[in-house]
Amino acid sequence: MNQFLTLLKLEFTNSSTRVKDGVSVYSRVKKYILTTLGVGLIVLLILYALNSVLDVCIEANLKHEFIIYYVFIVQIIQVLFGLSITTKTLYFKTDSNILKLPVSGKMLFLAKITYLFIYEFLFTTVLTLPIFILFGIKTGASAIFYLMLLPNIIFLPMIPFLIALLLSVPAMYLSSFLKNKFVVMLIMYIVFLSLGFLIYIYALKFILNVLDSGNISDVFTDTTIYNIKQFANYLVLPLLFKNSLLTYRFLPSMTINLSIVLLLGGLILLFADKIYLRIILSNSERDIKAYNNNAQIKERGVNGALFFREFTTIFRSTNYAFQYLTVVITTPLMVYFSSEIASSIGVSQVGEGILPGIVVLVLVMFLSMGTSFAATSITREGDNFFHTKIIPITYTRQITIKFLMYLIVSIPSIFISCLILAIAGFISYWAALLIALAVSLIVIGNIAAAIFMDIKRPQFIYLEGNEVTTNTKNINSSISIGFIIAVVMGILSIALSYFVSIPSMYLALFGFAIPFAIYEICRLFIKLESRYKRIEA
Repeated sequence: MNQFLTLLKLEFTNSSTRVKDGVSVYSRVKKYILTTLGVGLIVLLILYALNSVLDVCIEANLKHEFIIYYVFIVQIIQVLFGLSITTKTLYFKTDSNILKLPVSGKMLFLAKITYLFIYEFLFTTVLTLPIFILFGIKTGASAIFYLMLLPNIIFLPMIPFLIALLLSVPAMYLSSFLKNKFVVMLIMYIVFLSLGFLIYIYALKFILNVLDSGNISDVFTDTTIYNIKQFANYLVLPLLFKNSLLTYRFLPSMTINLSIVLLLGGLILLFADKIYLRIILSNSERDIKAYNNNAQIKERGVNGALFFREFTTIFRSTNYAFQYLTVVITTPLMVYFSSEIASSIGVSQVGEGILPGIVVLVLVMFLSMGTSFAATSITREGDNFFHTKIIPITYTRQITIKFLMYLIVSIPSIFISCLILAIAGFISYWAALLIALAVSLIVIGNIAAAIFMDIKRPQFIYLEGNEVTTNTKNINSSISIGFIIAVVMGILSIALSYFVSIPSMYLALFGFAIPFAIYEICRLFIKLESRYKRIEA
């Protein structure tokens, strides 16, 4: 038992992002407060989004089906989320120091999956507990319902988590096989992200149409309700959970659930005892580099060599390439469908002025996620950081090349997005040009701010061959700042165009974008040489 607890503690210790000189009490408290606020905001958004949907389901006598379908969606998310972190933690995040300890493969495996399950449980609680409490309040549930919440929420992630554990083995081998197939993996990432966003958009559009119609019978006919109820009967795992939560056929449902857990758990323990240690030892001994070809030395100019270095640093890793390219490439698609929803739902209620505001909000929001990768410009140098100190090139030139690396993908994405909207007729060509220019200035400011943060607080996380595999504090800060700007400028643009005039919206937009870009660029480059010299790896 002591071995297990020690290994579990090591998992949490190794997963923590630590600054070289330690973390102050203030930083820890601030981190917990910001995390709590972030989780609280997510909970409020979930409640706001599903409150009206639940009202519609109760009116259409589909309240039980609401639980079944919601749990079904949550369990799919659990499997995908669990598969991602499980594959990374069990097979591609092995610590050689832990492998040197005199512990069995089964004990190491149990510690790792316990650590993973705790995260899965917390993730599930945030997604489900507020919704189930809302369900209980709206349906006038008895005290038994609330008493059953805790054990059922603990039990809810078990089967999806065990399924993810079983799927993690073929996923690991597939990931290893595709490791050198960079283009294939990038295309797969883009396709899956686009499909996920399309499904979300069409689901949201359906929900908004239901709520906008004001007449439930127009959407949920007797045939539709019958089909929804019939299909719910085929969703076995969510149906069993619903029965357990509502104490309907409680004993048979719990018996089947426990039997599935014991069967899957037995298979996983057998795997842990016989195979797991052999797999991670094989992974730790394998060459971690994605490319093994013999490089040829080519003469390049200073700027060309720096650009080439940045490109090879990013594209040697599918993880980096995903962060650098995927969101930026899919932004035009996301902006188009967001505008389609706004034009079909919002224009009739608010007016044409909502569209430019929605475009600004969506563009800045998605590109803030894409350009947040700039917040690892220094951090991801890892062991190679000292090269940037000794090469005979000024730090200003090196940072300028890094800065331009993000501009060459984000700025075209902005102009392509706005051009598509103009061609589709959502906004005029002049509006598209003005929005593209204003958003480009905001994104330029975001990129400069992200690089500045990483110069000020580089974290140098040495994981998996010097690859940064988790979001750093700087990335999270960059995304948060971008989201705040997106929401404020988006809402302000909508309000000004609706209550004042559309020209006043553009005036406010450029009134923020121009000073913001100038300030962040000056903050980044003024005294850059002295600040860079003070960085210690």
